[in-house]
Amino acid sequence: MHFSNEVGESLTYKFAQAAGKMRAEGREIISLGLGEPDFQTPEYVIKATETALENGFTHYSPSQGLPELREKIAGDYRQRYHKDFNASQVIVLPGIKSAVYTALAAILEPFDKVVNISPYYVSYPAMIKLAEPTAEIVNVKLQSDFSLDLQYLLEQLTEDKKCILLNSPNNPTGMMLTKDEVRAIVDACVKNHIYIIADEVYEKLVYSGYRHTSFAEYEQAKELLILTNGYSKSHAMTGFRLGYAVAPNAVVVKMNRIQQHVNTNTCTFIQKGACSIYENEPVHIKEYVAKLEQRVDFWDKQMNGLSYIRGRKPQAGFFYFADISETKMDSNSFCVKLLESTGIASTPGIAFGADWDHYVRFSIAVEMDVLERAASLMRELEKDF
Repeated sequence: MHFSNEVGESLTYKFAQAAGKMRAEGREIISLGLGEPDFQTPEYVIKATETALENGFTHYSPSQGLPELREKIAGDYRQRYHKDFNASQVIVLPGIKSAVYTALAAILEPFDKVVNISPYYVSYPAMIKLAEPTAEIVNVKLQSDFSLDLQYLLEQLTEDKKCILLNSPNNPTGMMLTKDEVRAIVDACVKNHIYIIADEVYEKLVYSGYRHTSFAEYEQAKELLILTNGYSKSHAMTGFRLGYAVAPNAVVVKMNRIQQHVNTNTCTFIQKGACSIYENEPVHIKEYVAKLEQRVDFWDKQMNGLSYIRGRKPQAGFFYFADISETKMDSNSFCVKLLESTGIASTPGIAFGADWDHYVRFSIAVEMDVLERAASLMRELEKDF
């Protein structure tokens, strides 16, 4: 396998590992790096998974996923978007990363061009190059306020492109595409027969006053749309490694071939446990989003009260992407200094694209008292800038 420059070590994990080592040495560490919800997995998911184990769901399942779970996923999309989704269009995979990568591997051919919104999820370039080493990545940079230069993007969505890869709500900025932007992207992709790979994992963590627009709302995109999603953020199931894709039948067939030879199937009892998600009301989400919004309001005020950092309040998710250009430091150097001086672990902006080396990402998926302690330590750092 050819390992291009894009297939490097994940900086999000690199700094998390460094923080873990320092914690083991007795240092006070405040982890604002990895994106992981700080609430417990709902009890009904735990119990359903335990019951599945007890009832013998420990053997192979269909490689495309348990029919029961696939039907529940399709039914959820039918109910939410009033479109004709069915179980044959759903494939269950071990994580959303796996869903995105497998989708790319299913559609990319040598020298295809992929439009990629920057800043992007850290693994997207690596996924593209692992799926097709000769693929060309065409990065489209968000503007300084994290809004999309729609006209520029549309100019890139020409018939020589194979697909566009994006996530909304966006990681790391927490911003969302507007309804008009989604519709314009759909129209351009349909016109030029460009696949849309849409990662919508943060769709349920949207703050008050905002609305997420899913690409699933547009029937005309159905034969080109590959939706990827899962439960890691909305149900605190990061360790379950469970995701899915909803895609055209022809794409699902190819994805399933890859699944058969790489994974065989996704963990059977975990799939069975996930069925319970569709049998219970997600009452925890409203309370969690309220907590996140309270935290991000606090963190936004604290960051913009410092002389060396500036931020913009996100619309969704649990990340805060802040500008550190006043420090005159690159993002790796800043994150190292922050970790060594204060014990705060963060993620350098360079992980999300070369254009963002003067940014740093903080996760606010921690209790308020932890954020308050972190803010206090960052105020003490003022003297160094």
